[in-house]
Amino acid sequence: MNFVIAHSYLIPLLPLLGAIVAGLFGAKVLKGASHWPIWLGVGAAAVMSLTLLVGLLGRQDVVLVGGAEHAAAEAAHAIDSAAGFPLAHVSHWFDWIVAGDDTGAKFNASAGAFIDPLTAVMLSVVCGIGFLITVFAAGYMKGEAGYFRFFAYLGLFIFAMTCLVLGDNLVMLYLGWEGVGVCSYLLVGYYYDKPSAREAAKKAFIVNRVGDFGFALGIFLVFYAFGTISYFGDGPGLVGPAFHKGFIEMALNPSQYVPIGRLWALEWILFCLMLGAFGKSAQFPLYVWLPDAMEGPTPVSALIHAATMVTAGVYMIARLSTLFVPHHAAMVTIAVVGAFTALFAGSIALKQNDLKKVFAYSTVSQLGYMFVAVAVLNPVAAVFHLVTHAFFKALLFLSSGVVMHATGGELDLRKMSGMKKVLPKTNILMLIGCLALAGFPLLAGFWSKDEIVSAASGKSTVLWMVMLLTSLLTAYYTFRLYFRVFQGPELVPHGEHGHGHAHDAEEAHAHADHHHNHEPFIMIAPLAILAIGALFAGIINLPFGAGVSAHSLGHFLSQSPSFAYGYAAAEQTYHGGQEVDAAGFGQASQEALSVTPLVVGGVVALLGIAMAYALHLQNRKKGDQLAVSLAPIGHAMERKYWIDELFQGAIVEPLRAFGKVFLAIDKYVVDGAVAMVAFVPQVTGFGLKLATQRGYLQGYALGMLMGVAVILLWVFA
Repeated sequence: MNFVIAHSYLIPLLPLLGAIVAGLFGAKVLKGASHWPIWLGVGAAAVMSLTLLVGLLGRQDVVLVGGAEHAAAEAAHAIDSAAGFPLAHVSHWFDWIVAGDDTGAKFNASAGAFIDPLTAVMLSVVCGIGFLITVFAAGYMKGEAGYFRFFAYLGLFIFAMTCLVLGDNLVMLYLGWEGVGVCSYLLVGYYYDKPSAREAAKKAFIVNRVGDFGFALGIFLVFYAFGTISYFGDGPGLVGPAFHKGFIEMALNPSQYVPIGRLWALEWILFCLMLGAFGKSAQFPLYVWLPDAMEGPTPVSALIHAATMVTAGVYMIARLSTLFVPHHAAMVTIAVVGAFTALFAGSIALKQNDLKKVFAYSTVSQLGYMFVAVAVLNPVAAVFHLVTHAFFKALLFLSSGVVMHATGGELDLRKMSGMKKVLPKTNILMLIGCLALAGFPLLAGFWSKDEIVSAASGKSTVLWMVMLLTSLLTAYYTFRLYFRVFQGPELVPHGEHGHGHAHDAEEAHAHADHHHNHEPFIMIAPLAILAIGALFAGIINLPFGAGVSAHSLGHFLSQSPSFAYGYAAAEQTYHGGQEVDAAGFGQASQEALSVTPLVVGGVVALLGIAMAYALHLQNRKKGDQLAVSLAPIGHAMERKYWIDELFQGAIVEPLRAFGKVFLAIDKYVVDGAVAMVAFVPQVTGFGLKLATQRGYLQGYALGMLMGVAVILLWVFA
């Protein structure tokens, strides 16, 4: 582990080197082997990340902080002592941006890594699941003309995401933040000759720019208020007293560190950063880019939706929880937006017939759960659901890719049925993923989702009911898809659209031969590993009875300064900590599992599955009749409540009209003014051209002679 900490720069560097090699040598040299540099680079980064995780787990203190008062005291003073956070390290790589001097405001954005339990968990998810997706992609993308280009983009994406997670300051985080935005544009628009892919790529890029503009303003304001953009201080080595305080520490008592005239910035910081989080993590109203991102190849959908880009907003709020927790308005906003997005996107998923878009809206909905978790002061539950969701959502997207591979790119649920006979392995794997997403008892999603629902119940009855209703919808639409695709009478499309059809040009390599092996080992093996995670990842945060739970995810995360300071800020803010559940920050031992929330969650999941079974397998005719009777509601859901049309009419078209006005001003006013200034010399030149520059030599000679005569008369007259 010490090697990984000392050479942490290799974690982003290796995928970057792989991307460079694949990009430069893929077209002429590597060709069909262009995945190897990415496999090696991302695989090595995954090994280092898992080594770091295991090393920190082995080194963690097994004695939990006991009692609320003691926990707050520890959190308030631990950063001044290396013993306070033995699992937190700063690895300084080099000085990146340094401006100003010690006599004034000095801006220092170093290139370096802040390594703690939260970093280790996120890196393991990003690099570990990212590597499995690259392995799957080698089989899925085989035969593509741009094979090398695709893998170069994947390597660049992992590089950007690791910079985002590893960075020890907001500018490093912003580098990765913008990097994944650029890579999403390249990957979603991979089939650039397809109009829908080009439009989806532009939409993803532009919508994210809205959120990223707010995020950039938030970073400026952090430096304006605190004089630093470093999380926990600058410099190499172990976090300790030798280093200046970072803004997360100062946020505990801002009145001591922020000049009175700048305290106003604290409120705006939160909402600017929040805007960035909502854009990157696809929360209402900035969610519209994510469903359209399905235009990219299916491995891209798994990479963006499951393990990387869309989790950035949740990670950022968890990392900066000390800033957010003390501000009630910000937390309420996050809770309302998260809960509304979860229910809103879940309802849209009910009526989607595109295989990947069902899971796309599901991702938007599940991200809403994570935002609710951080808003109700339970960031441990947010990270827990982030981890489990990465497993089962990657499994679901990649399983969808196998279905598309077998059907020549068909995505319409209404055109397929009984696929379990053609894809028996994928049937089992997809079932595991669907059960986990639906919250079926004892699977990964059951534990993490119900922990969020339970936490919400302690803060607001309305919030709890919304999350329960969303859980019911999730179970229903998930198994609506599964029963329609894999169960029932066999109906297997055979790629009748050909190689260049609208939504699925990515499937040009798919074979129309019904007897072709559509479940090759290179594609099924990653799914099997992800399925193991979907089955058992829920145990990582179980308390295993009352008392100390030394190896739970919550206790591990509690030794991150972000969680310790977040808990201290919550205690200071919420009536001496009476409203704060210490276990939500990992700062106290988890009690024995409460049976009631688990039973309620399990019953809701089973009810949703039973409804889907009755309407989409047992009696599909009745389900179709019910859909007809509820046509107005169903039509609204199918059209996604016309949000895209609303944005087009209320924002896009007015901006285009506004742009045309400025184009006209530029063309006729600005260019006209320039033309008027140039008019006099133009007319003069034209006159001289007619009078003296006619091209006749005798005229030039006569003019010269007359000029000489005039000079002589002037001199001698």
